[in-house]
Amino acid sequence: MKFFCLAYIVLSLFLLFFAGGCDSTDRSLNPNLIVNSLEDQAAPAENTVTLRSAVNAADPGETIRFADSLDGGTILLTLIGAEHSTLKGEVYSNNVFAGYQERDYGKSALYAHKDLTIDASNLTHGITVTWNGGDTSHARVLAVYGDLTMNNVTITSGCSVAEAIVDGSQPFTLARGAGLAVWGKASLTACTIAGNTCRGENGSARDRGTYGGGIYADNLELVDCIISGNAVIAYGAGGGGIYSVGGGANISDENDANTRFCGNDTSLKGCVISGNSVTAQHAYGGGIFTLSGGPKNLATMTLTNCTIARNLVQDHPDFPQAGQWYTRGGGIYMGGGSLRVSGCTIAENAVVGQAAVFSGKPNLGGGGVAATVGNAHTVENVWVQNSIVVGNTLNGAPEDWFAGSILNFYSQGYNLIGYLDFRYILVPVPAWMMSSRKRWPKPGDAEGVLLAQALDINGAHVQPTVLSVGTHPAEPAVLWYPPAVRAIDQIPNQQYPVTYVNAGYTGYGQATDDFLNFVILKLRQEYGSILGANFGEEFGDMTGTTWYGPAVTWPSNPQNAAWIAFWRNLDTTIGNRLGMAYLGDDFWGTFTSGPLGNHVYLMIMKSIQYFMMEDVDQLGTSRPQGPMGDIGAIEQ
Repeated sequence: MKFFCLAYIVLSLFLLFFAGGCDSTDRSLNPNLIVNSLEDQAAPAENTVTLRSAVNAADPGETIRFADSLDGGTILLTLIGAEHSTLKGEVYSNNVFAGYQERDYGKSALYAHKDLTIDASNLTHGITVTWNGGDTSHARVLAVYGDLTMNNVTITSGCSVAEAIVDGSQPFTLARGAGLAVWGKASLTACTIAGNTCRGENGSARDRGTYGGGIYADNLELVDCIISGNAVIAYGAGGGGIYSVGGGANISDENDANTRFCGNDTSLKGCVISGNSVTAQHAYGGGIFTLSGGPKNLATMTLTNCTIARNLVQDHPDFPQAGQWYTRGGGIYMGGGSLRVSGCTIAENAVVGQAAVFSGKPNLGGGGVAATVGNAHTVENVWVQNSIVVGNTLNGAPEDWFAGSILNFYSQGYNLIGYLDFRYILVPVPAWMMSSRKRWPKPGDAEGVLLAQALDINGAHVQPTVLSVGTHPAEPAVLWYPPAVRAIDQIPNQQYPVTYVNAGYTGYGQATDDFLNFVILKLRQEYGSILGANFGEEFGDMTGTTWYGPAVTWPSNPQNAAWIAFWRNLDTTIGNRLGMAYLGDDFWGTFTSGPLGNHVYLMIMKSIQYFMMEDVDQLGTSRPQGPMGDIGAIEQ
């Protein structure tokens, strides 16, 4: 019986191979898709395959591979494959977002209107693809209108420039994605995108921003990649290293303006985003700009075991500071959606600009991470776990995380952060059980942490062949930092609990609402030794200061102005005496559910969630290496 079973299995495998294997093998060994030359020719000699000829020959879903003899080689691109590359981009009607349509992205050395796969995983040292047009001829390296899958490839020296269009639907081409521009999903593994530059227009244009020095993509999935030494220079610009739309392909120009959709979540694992820069009058996201779906989408960018370091956002010196100007997010800028950060290091990023206040909001923010500030939120939530965010600056002063007008900031424990700015986070909304929005600090969290306490800066590992254009110009781009004393052996080697508090009340929207009086009374009771026994007397009787709604557009409803002003003034009055969160879960957790005052009923709900450190670090090292895990991207 055993012999019969074995014979049957062998025969079955043989028949399976005979029936389907030949076709599969033929596709994978298509001689027209195995690059065997470093030359740049569209029609090479017989038996010669160039990258350009392979890109042109590949059917959607086919894989381009490389001959072993090309290991470590460099393909110098000199030909422009498309003078007017077509990809989708955002459009506006009467200055209102109207979806995504096909746009002219200008010159690309390589262009594919199809799904494209380029796989150099068989090469020990990979393959490098470089635009070699020099200073007089400009083109991005590769544009793909479809999904791009790429493994073990280095993309360098692309230069995407906004150029005037004669008799076109737009006056200038879009200078985006000097290394890679992808309208689809860019799935990159073990790739390096370095030394690419976008140069945009000198004037303001709502639908012609200059984005993504290294990568511009609708959707992203990056694993073990290095995005360094890329730059974006224009009047309005974002994403020195990466600009991620995050699901715009789900939105058309025909969608109803009031409808919101789920975008595509994006992720970066084990990646380095360092030494990139944005120089503009409206400048955002030196390392990463994440739109996370756009104005009508909800999506999340997740960063796991990544180092985001030495990126820079700065004013453009050639543009006078007139009208309004903004400079935000040295490392990461959240233009929409949500952000999740786990086991990451965000350090030595910077924002440099001329400070001003426009419409009551600061124009600068977030040396490390920043989110937008708006009257109606387009950013959602932040989750941060086991991460280091230190040594980031705004005009030289500590400024590590600018929360902007997000809904909630959730710590998931064991984070080291220097300076947190919660001044513009959305105020409590009782109808949403969101009296508490600042879920900080949680177990193992520390604020006010100095750079040298968390990271061994002198031991930073660098990439000698990639030069920074960020905070340490012309120096080798940093890859990772070893942890310092406050980060070593901190995270339990098991699941640990974190408690969150949701608080709301009924009776809002009425002239009799006196809930805020009880908030001030509770502060005196719980923190009188710190704030003073008479804390809050200057506010007087707050009866009638209440939240009216409506649920979606409440921030712009004039009836809510007094409610918003109270919470802003309360934070200012408390100052730094209760920590950087002013009032977080710890305060709201002192309340209990029950009736209060004039027909007000308070509801308190506590939930416990469990978390555990990542299994490996940025380098693939197992966590932990000691009795407990290390905070940040590197396990020592």
